[in-house]
Amino acid sequence: MHQPEIYTTANNLQRQDAADVIEEFEDDLAEISSRCLDAGTGPGDVVVDFLLPKLNPTATVVCSDISEPMVNFGKERYKDNSRLSFLKLDIETPNLPSTLVGQFDHVTSFYCINWCQDIRQVFGNIFDLLRPGGTTILSFLANNPSLDSYPILAAMPRYQPYMKGNYCNGRRTLKNLVNYIGFEVGHCSLRERSHVFHSKDNLKNFLVAVNPFVDRMPVELREEYKDDLTEIVAKQFIIFKNNINNNNDDDFSTLTRYHIFVLRLKKNLST
Repeated sequence: MHQPEIYTTANNLQRQDAADVIEEFEDDLAEISSRCLDAGTGPGDVVVDFLLPKLNPTATVVCSDISEPMVNFGKERYKDNSRLSFLKLDIETPNLPSTLVGQFDHVTSFYCINWCQDIRQVFGNIFDLLRPGGTTILSFLANNPSLDSYPILAAMPRYQPYMKGNYCNGRRTLKNLVNYIGFEVGHCSLRERSHVFHSKDNLKNFLVAVNPFVDRMPVELREEYKDDLTEIVAKQFIIFKNNINNNNDDDFSTLTRYHIFVLRLKKNLST
């Protein structure tokens, strides 16, 4: 989560899901011609490759992330793009900087909110970032078999001190939450998705790239953790051999089925 070079080689699933959601709401995005903020931008490739081309050419985007390495990576890679700026920001912070309150007409976020522990704080911050009449397009993981591995690993004494997490489930609960905060819900759906990892290494690289716990562990424990993580997750996916005549047990592909939330929200003009 803090290694952009690795993440950009293993984020095909996130890119495809974000691209599909952005394509679905392209008519709404085309009308946005002012200041936007993207929460959990990561290395910036999703914003640059998919979001920015759909926005009105006069729109600008503040790309924010909790990870300083991700922010610095984006700053350097896209330094010549005058429509982008990069900001270190914890979207879950209980102390949102006053300089950001009410400064944006649109907020987007793709595959970020599922890593936050206080979902109510996150949506409250998004609400506060928006100007009256501002809108959002958000998508994040609702559930995935790979997430089921975390409680299993966290129960192992050697990993327990380094693993904490919280995941939002339930469309009705989510819709009630954003209504309570003050949003007008234009769209709220729970969608099934699928993805194929074509090798064990492909799967492992993905799991490590999106795992929030690896960097918390002592260096001498990380490789063992990565191997255990991959083994446990692979057992929960649909596995099929790449070559039935090959006796190599590691020569397999995995199919995962998972769900994402997709929301389009609006802050009322009278707020």
